[in-house]
Amino acid sequence: MPAAPYAALALGTDPASPPVGNSSDTAVVKGLSMRTLDLERIIRAPRADVFDWITDATNYQRVPAIRRVTPVRPGNVSEHGVGAVRLLVTPLLRLTEEVVDYDPPRLFRYRVLKSLPPLRRQDGTVTFDDHPEGTRVRWHSQFEVATPLFAAAWTLALIPAVYLGVSMVLSTAEAELRRD
Repeated sequence: MPAAPYAALALGTDPASPPVGNSSDTAVVKGLSMRTLDLERIIRAPRADVFDWITDATNYQRVPAIRRVTPVRPGNVSEHGVGAVRLLVTPLLRLTEEVVDYDPPRLFRYRVLKSLPPLRRQDGTVTFDDHPEGTRVRWHSQFEVATPLFAAAWTLALIPAVYLGVSMVLSTAEAELRRD
């Protein structure tokens, strides 16, 4: 019997944690104080369409957990390309992100310039690959809460919000782009 699609959210370095989240996600979070989230999903739509949807942060306003998205500065060559800065506001996070790599329709990379709660480091890479069922999206993010006390505990507490936020962005993209 073939294995069913699954999602796993591994706290710490144990990838054997029980499945969590959308059954079409594959996700692992690992690390001690610095956390790494790797989430993968197949979206049944052409790669260029998926890339365009995910790199246009104004689409995120339709994601349930995102309260506001404000474009701060357009990219140097493309509106959503390298140099673009956008502000994302959620119930638990406020992030100002800058696009640092933009290679349509293959790769998108960003880093957080400012955040609340403050993050010592947060960056992400999203890759897009052709797949027989559409487009494979891989979202890789690293983050750590910057606080003088209990940084590892605060970072650990933030894992569900980061996972759910990324998963909801992918779910919304999938719902809006899906082609069967």
